[in-house]
Amino acid sequence: MKKILVAIVMALFTQELTGQTPIISQRMNEDVEMRIPASEFNAQTVFHLKNINGDLNAVGYDGDEILITGTKIVTGKPAAIDNFDPDEIYLDRLNGTNSIFVFIQSPVVKVEVKDDELHYTSTRKNKKWKWNENKLEFEFNLQMKIPHYLMAHISTINGGEVVVEDFSNGVKAANINGGVFVNRVQGAVTAETVNGNIRVEYDDLPSGEADFHTVNGNIEVIAPKNLSAVVTFKSLHGDLYTDFEQIEYLKNRVKKNSDGNHRLRIERSSPIQFGEGGPEMRLQLLNGNAYIKQRKS
Repeated sequence: MKKILVAIVMALFTQELTGQTPIISQRMNEDVEMRIPASEFNAQTVFHLKNINGDLNAVGYDGDEILITGTKIVTGKPAAIDNFDPDEIYLDRLNGTNSIFVFIQSPVVKVEVKDDELHYTSTRKNKKWKWNENKLEFEFNLQMKIPHYLMAHISTINGGEVVVEDFSNGVKAANINGGVFVNRVQGAVTAETVNGNIRVEYDDLPSGEADFHTVNGNIEVIAPKNLSAVVTFKSLHGDLYTDFEQIEYLKNRVKKNSDGNHRLRIERSSPIQFGEGGPEMRLQLLNGNAYIKQRKS
């Protein structure tokens, strides 16, 4: 494993103007690599990668093992480095009942798997981690090659984008502060973020239901000219635009509440049928527009 440690000198004002000692920050880059052989999963396994900071790029391929490469970057003041070892922030994994979880391990969180779900618990009360006094920042920028038939759940939180491509059995791609981009996938598709745009491009007709959600951003869906789907759209401060011509507004749907009172609920938005209809595509935004466009080639 190769490490590069670089000291960077930063000053908001020159020493001549302020008489203050420049702030010194250290930066460490480290290559990251993880290999999960085919013997450790099967076609029903769900692969999860849960990042915290940084870019993720996941590609489905014809190989029979999971390959993860990339870079870990840790920065902090010397006092933070002295109080905490950057090597204690690393890429780790756990197995669930029918899942593989790859995640970021660090002293600020406790990680465990319950009911085939990964759970984080904060440990910032640990006196060794002087978060406010000497902040240590880190990010993982990762590239993944995953057998295309696996269901993949790929997510990050800050400082990066999530790109997921070439999967045949469904994907979930999630972010909080950044964009989500999904290309050439089949099966059920979920793409969601809070602050960022979502762009999904289908090479073929959608074969499963889709959920696309963002709070502050736009949603763009690129699909073949013969798109057949039923679209529902909700936005508080936005509109839906399309250059497809074969569309039809369907009747509002009535659903039974699941609270046991046998009440009925009318959907707020009318479903829109594209082409001959098909899998449902649900678009939900708060501040932004949605676009469903014909693929040009």
